[in-house]
Amino acid sequence: MPSETPTRRQRIGQYVALAAVCAYAAVQFYGAEPRPWGIAAAWAVATAIALGPIAWVARDRLPPDRLETVTYVAFGAAVLATSVGLGIALAFEVPFFPYGPGFLAGVAFGTLVAFLAERTVVPEHLRGSGL
Repeated sequence: MPSETPTRRQRIGQYVALAAVCAYAAVQFYGAEPRPWGIAAAWAVATAIALGPIAWVARDRLPPDRLETVTYVAFGAAVLATSVGLGIALAFEVPFFPYGPGFLAGVAFGTLVAFLAERTVVPEHLRGSGL
């Protein structure tokens, strides 16, 4: 039977994956000229505000096996939405640069902020308490 808490190896894998996404976003953002600071800031705030509470409630309310299934479904939906969005943008010749790197950097930074806020701001005794 799998343990309810992720192992150290799984946790390190999660950190490495998050760091890779953030590094990729930073490289794309740095390569954009002019740098889309406003778009990146707006997406970072929107992502942190939306993703933080959703992740906390999902982690709090769902059993670990169900949370894993929901995570896979959400990730698949995000990949599908990104693919469809990119296809539509290419079909209608929507200019992505510099907006794409701003979006990517903002989402990566917002995800990082939500992740760090949950680990540092939310008290340990409130995590998983059914609130």
